Amino acid sequence: MATDTRGDPETVPAPRGREKRRPPASPAGRSRARSAVTLTGRGGAVVVFGCTLLGAVVGGLFGLRSAQGVLFVAGCLLAVSATRRTDLLTLVVSPPLLFFLVSLLSAVTVSLGEKSFLVSVVVTLAAKLTSSVPWLFLGAVLVVLIAVPRGLPANLRDLRTRVAADNPFRGRTALRDRGRGRRATDEDPVRWDESPGRLPAAKAPSTETTESEDEG
Repeated sequence: MATDTRGDPETVPAPRGREKRRPPASPAGRSRARSAVTLTGRGGAVVVFGCTLLGAVVGGLFGLRSAQGVLFVAGCLLAVSATRRTDLLTLVVSPPLLFFLVSLLSAVTVSLGEKSFLVSVVVTLAAKLTSSVPWLFLGAVLVVLIAVPRGLPANLRDLRTRVAADNPFRGRTALRDRGRGRRATDEDPVRWDESPGRLPAAKAPSTETTESEDEG
């Protein structure tokens, strides 16, 4: 640090060679950062529902029976790949329910205007689910297989920890165990072996006591 004629300290700029410069990001890294999309558990469920609904609409318009199943599997793959690791458990249990809801909506839409509306809905829904069992099974299995290496076991452990922490009977069990421990420590650890049905024999009076009573 140098001092000028006025007495004020004068700062000396640091040499340029010592400054740390970050290397510029490559175009590939920028494109990856921009294209990285992370979904929540609800967002993944919305993706699965939207793809399945689109498949149902396409199948109804063009008569393609397998369109709903194919797009359902595609939506499952897309959702499980983009959902963040902490919400994988929510996504794993959602696809079967979402497929059932879309099938129910499709059956209700097809059965509008029929004389026996409820019967038509039940028959259409049963036929839809029966024909789509392979696609439903394939989508659910792929979701589990992809979610396991991405962190599904960790989510299960976290859920188990939360359930154990929120258990209302945990405090009572701990108090009960403490009470049992205190009782065990208060008891006499030494136990004398006494045969049942036998009483201790009475001691015979001593001769000295008998003689003293006779003299008296």
